[in-house]
Amino acid sequence: MKTNNTINSTQLFFIIFQTQVGVGVLSLPTSLYAGAKTDGWITLLITGVIIQGIIFILYLLSNRFPSSTLYEYAPKIVGKYIAFILSLLYIAFAIATAVIVLELFETTIKTWILFRTPMLAILLLLTITGTYLAVGKLKVMGRFYQFVSILIVPLVIMAAYTLKDADLRYILPIGQNGVGTILKATQKGIVSMLGFEILLFVYPYVQDKGKAALKSATLANIAVTSLYAFLTFTTYVFFSPKQLEMIPEPIVYMLKGVSFIIVDRVDLLFLSIWIVSVMTSYASYLYIAGKGLQHLTKRKKTTGPIILVAVIALVLSLFTHDRYTIEVIAGYHAKASYFFALGIPIVLWLISIIFKKKEGAL
Repeated sequence: MKTNNTINSTQLFFIIFQTQVGVGVLSLPTSLYAGAKTDGWITLLITGVIIQGIIFILYLLSNRFPSSTLYEYAPKIVGKYIAFILSLLYIAFAIATAVIVLELFETTIKTWILFRTPMLAILLLLTITGTYLAVGKLKVMGRFYQFVSILIVPLVIMAAYTLKDADLRYILPIGQNGVGTILKATQKGIVSMLGFEILLFVYPYVQDKGKAALKSATLANIAVTSLYAFLTFTTYVFFSPKQLEMIPEPIVYMLKGVSFIIVDRVDLLFLSIWIVSVMTSYASYLYIAGKGLQHLTKRKKTTGPIILVAVIALVLSLFTHDRYTIEVIAGYHAKASYFFALGIPIVLWLISIIFKKKEGAL
């Protein structure tokens, strides 16, 4: 199965990149402004360095068991009972992430594009397309992610066009909020850039393991960090500090005032591209949860588990759609993300080193 479903280093790059670039990009500038004010773009650059350290740890752990996913090698490190609990927790975390993506997607689409469309119809749009992509082979996902990543280019061009109205005085003096404030805000950046943990679940399918895989993951992190820092920087030099305090999704508001001869509503074009990135991120978390469910139920294919996970996420996403409630849930999810993206992998890695657990060892 693994030999017929392998991905190359380039596809690994795009899988990590597209999983990281998700729903949080719209509100990220406001979120960072609340923590680090106009130095939020600096916070993102520091966040990228921190995430690179985490990626290195994930790589070291995965490289000790190059032919297995976390679900498969966890029993060898901590025993089958604890591993079973960890697998359930990762499945629950992936489903929770998918639910939050669905809810934020529905809220944004209803606010900016489909005002009167029923909630279920909007949720089904993402659920059906995301599930269809996730049930395919990992190689298909990698190729699709690689293909749609070209859409990031017009997204950057649209944002760069607004720099003609920029005022650099809005961010001066640089570093005015102090190093402590800037560093403290990195926790918001890490949460918004989640997705790199997918390395734990796709590493065994990478053809060129070792340094080539680490290089791909590193380049993906650099690309995401650069993209997020650029988009955040453009909003900070476009809006005044007082405006940023009141605008929840500054990137969309910024582009709403831009128009070309052919395209009048550039913000709608931006959101159309954003939808694709949301769908790829959503599909990745369906894959993670479905892969775990497949392992626990010992099924040969992931199709059934992924469809079940998608249905569960859809049903759960129907319950809460008030923005405040979603933000509260997202806050709890953010705290849990440190546990799954960093805490558990570090513990497993340390245990595997101390007790000399690795692939091929007795």
